[in-house]
Amino acid sequence: MLSDGLENGEDETVSVFIVSLGNPPPHDQSRHSAGHILLKALQSHLGFPAFRRSKPFANGLVSEGKVADHVNIMLWQCPSPMNGSGEAVAKAYRQFVSSSAAAAAQNDGWPTLVVLHDEMELAPGQLKLGPGAASAKGHNGLKSVQQSLRSTGLEGRLAAQNGRFLKVGYGIGRPAGSTRRKDEVAAFVLGPLPEGEVERLGGCAEELMDLLEEEITK
Repeated sequence: MLSDGLENGEDETVSVFIVSLGNPPPHDQSRHSAGHILLKALQSHLGFPAFRRSKPFANGLVSEGKVADHVNIMLWQCPSPMNGSGEAVAKAYRQFVSSSAAAAAQNDGWPTLVVLHDEMELAPGQLKLGPGAASAKGHNGLKSVQQSLRSTGLEGRLAAQNGRFLKVGYGIGRPAGSTRRKDEVAAFVLGPLPEGEVERLGGCAEELMDLLEEEITK
């Protein structure tokens, strides 16, 4: 758990803003919404309160809590359709920075921003953590987030304030035949997750926390 890696006498406060990308109904249980499903699994795993809609946080769904006494985590589900996620993510992250100003100052840096998303380049069920500014590999939701962080100046301010921007992809694989035709790819990602995949996603919450602990406590 993240708390274990940050104990051992350390008393600085750590703030983490975990964002999920996906689509609203009727595509909320699709492969493209794997990030949303993973976020809800994380909320259950951490025992955080039920999600509530928050106007200050761009009308997204939020759930927040602490891990140990010094790790503040907010889970935030983006309310926008996947391809237009960036503006809402930037607004919500700015709000989190403002609301966690005391914690950020105590830690001498801005909160870590983590984006959860589906990833076609990974086998189903795999998780991969990497720099948020790395290639989006054709993922339009990630492209939108990256562009908004750059255009609003948040990307530069994050770096200047010792903040971290990370992304975690959940593998959904590619359609049969590894086709890259846009219409077939769109049909695949907007199709429902196969039977048992939602349960497998739920089982990834602990692995996700382990990945974040390893990266954030470096």
